[in-house]
Amino acid sequence: MRWSNEMFYILLLNSFAGAIAYGFWIIAKNGMAKKKKLKYVYPMLGIVEAFFIFPVMFVYLKVSTHVPGSHGSYYGALFLRTPFIYTVQCVIAGIWILGVIFNLGNYIKEYWKFKSILKKSFAYELPADVCSKILQELEMKRKVTLYQNYAVTSPIVVGWWNKKIIFPVQDYEERELVTILYHELVHIRQHILEMKKIGIFLKLIFWCNPMMNSLLRNIDEWGEIACDRYVCYETAYPYTVKEYYTVAVDGLEQSHIWMPQMVTGFKKKSNFKRRLLQMKNYRKEKEMKFVGGVALSLVLCVLSTTTTFAAAEGFKAGYEKVFDDTTVEIEEKVVEDVEYEEDFFPENENIKFYNQNGINLIGGSGAIDSTSLEKGTMLSIGTVYAEKNQGIGIRLNITPSDKSVQYGIITSDNKKRFVYGTGSCYHVFSISDSGNYEIFIKNTSSKTVTIEGGYSVY
Repeated sequence: MRWSNEMFYILLLNSFAGAIAYGFWIIAKNGMAKKKKLKYVYPMLGIVEAFFIFPVMFVYLKVSTHVPGSHGSYYGALFLRTPFIYTVQCVIAGIWILGVIFNLGNYIKEYWKFKSILKKSFAYELPADVCSKILQELEMKRKVTLYQNYAVTSPIVVGWWNKKIIFPVQDYEERELVTILYHELVHIRQHILEMKKIGIFLKLIFWCNPMMNSLLRNIDEWGEIACDRYVCYETAYPYTVKEYYTVAVDGLEQSHIWMPQMVTGFKKKSNFKRRLLQMKNYRKEKEMKFVGGVALSLVLCVLSTTTTFAAAEGFKAGYEKVFDDTTVEIEEKVVEDVEYEEDFFPENENIKFYNQNGINLIGGSGAIDSTSLEKGTMLSIGTVYAEKNQGIGIRLNITPSDKSVQYGIITSDNKKRFVYGTGSCYHVFSISDSGNYEIFIKNTSSKTVTIEGGYSVY
């Protein structure tokens, strides 16, 4: 079907576009981290995620290969298939879908395991003003509730709309409590949990992209660095940077419990040393200004977009070469097809019109969208004009592939020229006289079939 073909290319091309954007982000990140300009490194990861989500490369290819047609639009060779391309698509799609199902199963298993842990949480009896002052300072109006849990060894943030902070069951000094609340509330304010969830969703979909694990690690690590920087330099946090990290160090030995990726925790044992190195010698007054951050983000978008367009041109050229090579194989195979000719009597046929409005004059090429055709029914695609010595080529994909259809052209003097085809088939009808020729397809099998394909005047 046409929609499944396009969905396949959307996912494939989005994977390429996201990888390109991520590559440019790594270059920008390395330069900014070296100069201790950390403020905009994490937000720019949102641009990378956008390139995985929005079909930039796919839309570019559709627009750049657009050819007007009578029934919708025809988008060049990219959305037509030869048997070889169809087989490759099926193999790739099959492996891709199995991987998504496997990863989704693991994610659901993790999620329910963690949900069972959270069910044992109970309200944290904390003086109201301790949390409310920080909420007021951060201008946060969304409700945040506090809980404790014996199975949790490190404070974490969970939830979708109504966020919850889960504390271990232990006594905290005022310095520790204030530090943890600042850190976790800033996580909520900066929507770090949402960014991580989007990253997890992208990994489920693009699991076969080798960059996805690295992207998730950077989302996690730079989300923590963004939080560290904001707490220590943008808030009224009453303690020093050294004291801030001391709270984290004191809890590292206890942070051994398994935690799924869908939570945001205060202590990150795996990346703590790198976080500390990034914050070392950081100076807020040397940070990049807002205009500079916007300009850098625009540069990332422009570089990623232009490179994506260039990659799309390369992909199109490679695809067309494969298409042309495998088309030759089809043409060599169907040279042996027997072409028949007989008189055409419309009153003897059950005719279904492709555009539902009868036969009309259409362009020299176009696509035949997926159409269901019942037993014995003839589908009239429309009429094309062809000059003497030209050819009218018709390409079809028939499902089920073992069912036969009759396809061909009808001349202005009601002569029907046709061949029989099954599966993926192609035939060129040579034209000896200039004129209008009606393209038709007739289901000669015993069951309903689905057909799609295209036609061209050569």
